[in-house]
Amino acid sequence: MANKKYSVEIKEVYGSMENPVFKKMAERGDITSTKLDDMIGATVKITGYAVCHIDTEDKSFDMVYYSTDSGIISSGSEIFLDSVKSYLEDKVERFNIVKIKTSKGSTYKVSPVLEMVEEDA
Repeated sequence: MANKKYSVEIKEVYGSMENPVFKKMAERGDITSTKLDDMIGATVKITGYAVCHIDTEDKSFDMVYYSTDSGIISSGSEIFLDSVKSYLEDKVERFNIVKIKTSKGSTYKVSPVLEMVEEDA
């Protein structure tokens, strides 16, 4: 049986995905994730993400993997990644996953769960 081409290049990591175990999973092509579409309406704690470039025999594409308290979820949506990055910078941890309509169809975003934040004295 011939080996099929499959390679993953990790382009950017943040938080809990900056981890040797995730790197090993990527090198082995052993990333098991839930598609973002299956998580619509869920509330999750996002602890990290990894932007990856994947090459197969048939295609090349970017995929982002998110580490959550519900396991690893994946999406190619740039809008979703931008919204996650923006709110993680503000120390938001819990998010509702939503699907929104756009002029080109639909995409995904996170909606931050607003919690009481103690300010430094």
